[in-house]
Amino acid sequence: MLSVTVLGGALIAAGLAVPAAGEATTGGHGGVTVEPGMARPGDEVKVSVPGCEAGAVSSPAFARARLAGGAASVIVRTGTESGTHTVRVRCDGRTFSGAFRVTSRLTWPPLLPTG
Repeated sequence: MLSVTVLGGALIAAGLAVPAAGEATTGGHGGVTVEPGMARPGDEVKVSVPGCEAGAVSSPAFARARLAGGAASVIVRTGTESGTHTVRVRCDGRTFSGAFRVTSRLTWPPLLPTG
């Protein structure tokens, strides 16, 4: 019979091997940030670009949206295939890009607080 300590340690180790669901992704310095960086169809994600207060947001994974106050909340389309999806924001004549992952599987919640 496994002890609670061994079982707990195994669960924590398994959780650390899986990327945190709340992890943001970005297209690089000055790029698009998507939080969380991994979502399922039907989930809401927040898209933002530092220094861009208003702009057009587009991705094959969700309906077009507009940044307001530097951010936009969008819903990942039902039926979106698992994988990495590009997000583009057009702001002041420039285009910024980033990406996030869509998964059909349940993800582990972050085990440790971030910040």
